[in-house]
Amino acid sequence: MFLQLFWTYLKIGTFTLGGGYAMLPLIQREVVDRQGWIDEQEFLNMIALAQAAPGLIAVNSAIFIGWRIGGWKGVCGAVLGAVLPSSLSFCLLLWSLPTGKNCRQWKRRSKESDRLSWH
Repeated sequence: MFLQLFWTYLKIGTFTLGGGYAMLPLIQREVVDRQGWIDEQEFLNMIALAQAAPGLIAVNSAIFIGWRIGGWKGVCGAVLGAVLPSSLSFCLLLWSLPTGKNCRQWKRRSKESDRLSWH
């Protein structure tokens, strides 16, 4: 179940732009319509709980569905699949940025933003 939840949330997280709320229709299609892991009423209850709980709605929904389907292993698979695409994208972005001390353009942009900032 770990791999199935991981793969499901990895696909959703990889191909969704716009954050957790944009993921909800895809999560519904996958876990309610295709897999049949939960019914529609339980999905709506999950959305209400995910919104009420602190944190990201995508992660909260992954926790709920992962726990409901596979216990702790399901939670780990679903959460890892949900956060891995954005985490890797962010790491690649940081890796591609020049270092601030060695890049003249970076220094110039930094000075320009200092001038434009409110003091």
